[in-house]
Amino acid sequence: MFRKDSSRKELKTLSFFDEDLTWDKEVKYFGLILDSKLTFRSHIKCNTEKFWAKVHLLIPHIGRRFPLALENKILLFKQVLRPILTYAAQIWGLAAFTNLKKAQVLQNKSLRIIINAPWYIKNSVIHNDLKIQTVDDFIKELSRNFFKKLENNTNQTILDLLTTMEDMPFHTLLQNGPSPSPPQSHHNSTMFADIPQF
Repeated sequence: MFRKDSSRKELKTLSFFDEDLTWDKEVKYFGLILDSKLTFRSHIKCNTEKFWAKVHLLIPHIGRRFPLALENKILLFKQVLRPILTYAAQIWGLAAFTNLKKAQVLQNKSLRIIINAPWYIKNSVIHNDLKIQTVDDFIKELSRNFFKKLENNTNQTILDLLTTMEDMPFHTLLQNGPSPSPPQSHHNSTMFADIPQF
């Protein structure tokens, strides 16, 4: 049962084939961890652990000492690392800002590792020059594409759900698209201008 506040009422025991079921605060469904208050804190924490485990495996290939072309390192980030970081983001993408910020910090660190960026280069400059969206913008794009595909679904239950969702705030947010990107800085803004976009 999902609810934002806490309840002192005892939940009734449910049974399935004469077997009593216990109430858990978290449940994992198709790789998505749902907690009782839908904060997705545990899911993002799990994604973080998986992300860093994969980064450590890829360090020999994306680190500064490996002579792999930068565009190939970026391709590894987009095809291997980012999908782990944003798995099921269409569901948890509107979590608390603090949780989304954790995902952005992970992306910032991995990109800095890839290009061996000095401390004085801003993260916004790195994103602009590598043509990589922020986590927030990428999740919004994923969500818009996801809901557009649902509109062509033939399942009537899903279509009815979409009709109900039209008046919800998060649906309006997705329809409006990503928030404007920060202005591109002219300082060190052409460091990776020749990197192709994948």
